[in-house]
Amino acid sequence: MIIKNLLSMSSVNVVKSAVQFLITLLITYFVTPTEFGLVAFSLPFIAFISMLTDLGLSSAMIQRTSLTREEAGAATTLMVAIGIGCALVLAAASKPLGAAVDMQGLPSVLAALSGSVVLSISAMGPRAVLERSLQYQTIALIEAGAALASATVGVAGALLGWGIWALIAYYVLMQAVRAVAFYVNTRRHIHMSFKWRGVALMLSFGGWVLASNVLNFTARNVGNLMIGAKLGAAAVGLFGLAFQFMTLPLMILSWPGGGVLMATLSRMNGERELERRRAAICAVLGMTAMITFPAMIYLTFGLKYPVATFLSAHWQEVLPLIAILAPAGAAQSIAAYAGPILLAHNKARLQFWVSTANSASMILAFVVALPFGLTAVAVVYLIVSILVCVLMLMIGARNCAVSYASLLGALMPATVATVLGALCALVATKGDVASLSHWLLATGVYALIVLGSYVIFRRRIWNSMQSLLGGSVPSIQANASSAG
Repeated sequence: MIIKNLLSMSSVNVVKSAVQFLITLLITYFVTPTEFGLVAFSLPFIAFISMLTDLGLSSAMIQRTSLTREEAGAATTLMVAIGIGCALVLAAASKPLGAAVDMQGLPSVLAALSGSVVLSISAMGPRAVLERSLQYQTIALIEAGAALASATVGVAGALLGWGIWALIAYYVLMQAVRAVAFYVNTRRHIHMSFKWRGVALMLSFGGWVLASNVLNFTARNVGNLMIGAKLGAAAVGLFGLAFQFMTLPLMILSWPGGGVLMATLSRMNGERELERRRAAICAVLGMTAMITFPAMIYLTFGLKYPVATFLSAHWQEVLPLIAILAPAGAAQSIAAYAGPILLAHNKARLQFWVSTANSASMILAFVVALPFGLTAVAVVYLIVSILVCVLMLMIGARNCAVSYASLLGALMPATVATVLGALCALVATKGDVASLSHWLLATGVYALIVLGSYVIFRRRIWNSMQSLLGGSVPSIQANASSAG
C-alpha cells in the first residue's frame, strides 16, 4: 500500500530530521555562527559530489521494469569508483578553496567531510534495489538506525568539547552505517561487476536525471555559496539555519514521498491503471499539504518566543529569515513531487528543462537581491520560489493528465485550514506572540482551527485516504531476470 510506504519513509525522516535539528541546536550552544558557517558552506559541496557520482543511475535502477544482479552490481561499482575519484579531488582542492573564500578552518572541514562522499555513494545502489522492490520498511529501519547511532556519537562529542567536529563526526558515521547496512541487506541481489557497458541504457535515462538533479541542487544551494563569498561565514550560518527550517518539509515528507511515488507509479502500467495513478497523485499532494502548509505557516509567527528563550543572543537575527522563508518551504513541499511524477511517466527530458528554468530563476534572484542584504535575499527568494512552484505544479499536472480543478481540490483543505488558523491566531493575540502566555494562546487557537477545518473537509480527506489505502503494487525483485 502506498500509505504504508509513505508512512514508513516519512516517519524515519521525522526521526532523521529531528535528530539532525536537535544536534544542530546543541552545537549552536558551543560554537559561533562563523564556526557553524564552515559546515554550512561545506555541505553543499559534499551533497553536490554525491549527487554527481550517482549519475542518475539510482533513479534509473528504480524506474526500470527489469534489473539483473549483474546490472545492479555494475551500476554500483561505477558509482563508487567515480565517488572515490571525486572525493580525492575535493580533498586536494580544499586548501585552495579555503584560501579563495578567506575562511579559516575550511580546508580541514572539507577534507574530513570528503570521506562521507564515498560512504554515501556506496549506499545508493543497494538502496535503489530495495526501493524498486518497494521494501520501504527495511529502508526506514536502516535510515533510522544510522541516524540514531551517529547521533549518539555526535552528542557525546559535543558534550566532550569537540565543537564543530561533533557535527562532522555525526555526518560521516551516519553514511558509514548506511553503506554497510544497505549492502548487507541486498548482497544476494547485487553481483559486483566492472562490466560497465551493461549499464549504457540506464545511463541514457540517468543522464537526464543527473542533469536535472544538478540544476535543482544549484537552485537550492547556490545561496549559501554566494552569501559566503559576499557576506562571510557568519551570514552563511544565519541563512543556513533558516534554510534548514525551510527545507524540513522537503526532508521529512516530499523527498522520501517523491521516491515512493515514483517507484509506485512506475509499477502502475497500462491504461487500466490511469485513473488509479491520477488518484494516487492527487492524494499524495493533498495529504502532504495537510501537514506542511499549517506547519510551515506556523513558523512565521510561532517561533518568536522559543527562539528568544532558547537560542543564544547571537542567533536572534535568524528569526525574521525563518519567517520569510517558511511559506517558500510550504510551496516547495508540493512542487517537489513534479519531478518524480514526470520521471515515472518517462519524461526525464522535460524534467531537465523544468529544472533549468527553476535553477536560472533562483540564481537570478540571488544575484539581484544579494547587494541589499540577507533580508532582501530571503524576500526575493520567497517570491521567485512561489512563482516557480506554481509553474512546476501546472507542468506536472498537465503531463500526467491531472486536471487543474482536481489539483486545486486536493490542496483546498490544507489551504483553507492554514489561512483560517493563522488569521484567528493573530487576531486572538493581536499579533503579539513574544510572551509565553500569548505564544500558548496563538498555538492553541491555530491548532484548534486547523483541526476543526479538517473535520469539515473530512469526506474529501477520507476519499484521498482511500486512494492511498488501495491494493499494494506487486514488487519487482532486483534479480528477477537472473535468478537461479
